[in-house]
Amino acid sequence: MKKKLKKQEGKKNKILKSISKLKNKISAKEKKLSKIDVKIAGIEKKAAEKKAKKQAKKNTEATSTASLNN
Repeated sequence: MKKKLKKQEGKKNKILKSISKLKNKISAKEKKLSKIDVKIAGIEKKAAEKKAKKQAKKNTEATSTASLNN
C-alpha cells in the first residue's frame, strides 16, 4: 500500500512540475506579446502623426494658393 501511495505521489509531483513549467512558458509568451503590442502601438502613433502633418501641410498649401489667386 505504501509503495502505491508513493508512486501516486511521485506522479502527482511530476504533473504539478510540468504544469508549473507550462504556466511559466505561457506567462513568458504573454510578456513578449505585450511588448510587441506596445511597439505596434508606437508605430501606429507615429504613422498617424505623420499622416496628420501631411494633411495639415496640404491644407495650408491649399489655403495659401487660394489667397494668392484672389
